[in-house]
Amino acid sequence: MTTWQYQFKIAPHNAGQSVKALWIKWLIPKRIRGALRIKRHFTVNGKVVPTSYFLATNEVLVMTFDQDDFRTSNSNYRPNHSQKVATLFENDYLVVVDKPAGMKMHPHSPTEDDTLLNYVAGDFQRRHLEVAPYMVHRIDRATSGAVIIAKTPLVVPILDQLLSAKAITRTYLAWVSGVMPTKQGIIETPIGIDAQDDRKRAVNGTNAQFAVTHWTNIHTVYQNSLLRIRLDTGRMHQIRVHLASVGHPIVGDDLYGGRHMPRLMLHSATIELPLPFDGGIKTITGPLPDDFPRQLR
Repeated sequence: MTTWQYQFKIAPHNAGQSVKALWIKWLIPKRIRGALRIKRHFTVNGKVVPTSYFLATNEVLVMTFDQDDFRTSNSNYRPNHSQKVATLFENDYLVVVDKPAGMKMHPHSPTEDDTLLNYVAGDFQRRHLEVAPYMVHRIDRATSGAVIIAKTPLVVPILDQLLSAKAITRTYLAWVSGVMPTKQGIIETPIGIDAQDDRKRAVNGTNAQFAVTHWTNIHTVYQNSLLRIRLDTGRMHQIRVHLASVGHPIVGDDLYGGRHMPRLMLHSATIELPLPFDGGIKTITGPLPDDFPRQLR
């Protein structure tokens, strides 16, 4: 059985808190906290202590996890070494990679191995890391840019909570057709399944869910506008549907009425997130890909 063990030296700002309070602060889910307590899988300075124990500066907290502590403990992505994906940021718990446009996020069958998660698994294997990739969020196949991937099952529910609490900010760049009516705006229409085509999503479609997209016009060139976009929600095709619904489809978006281009002009430019276990706030930005123009005719 696979186990995971993590060691933390207690920083001054965490001194005086109980073990339980620190786990809650770190967003370790109740189910996993319960497993640690019941199995007595944690120590402070090598000694088993109660969760009510108050921690002191420079004490060492060690936690050990079993596979059955997690809802998804296994990462079953077949490693593929044929393509290297650029890394924008990495620590012991997660990696942010730069996905090319046209690359799928994850496989849909056990034999499929030409996806981002397969290439990341191959990179971990090539570097002899004793970790595996776990999907945290996704971007469309046609979209390029920054994607967070967990390296351990422990941080998956932590990152999920940060996403739900809108503590992780994802900023996109998009070229759209037309001149925007104002410098910035908010689109707040619900998004559901397109009644005519279940591959697509539509404003006020079937089973529509609340969706909010913020946009800012950076500049306009030859009747095309470059927008900076931030999401409050993460509905499928949200940016594409919202912008098309206000008459400004993304250039290259054949599915939602955009004018034809070799690729979808949507790029995940920046991710800002609180790093797990008091790692501070990190802003991660990658370079614009060569096929995403600075000026668009």
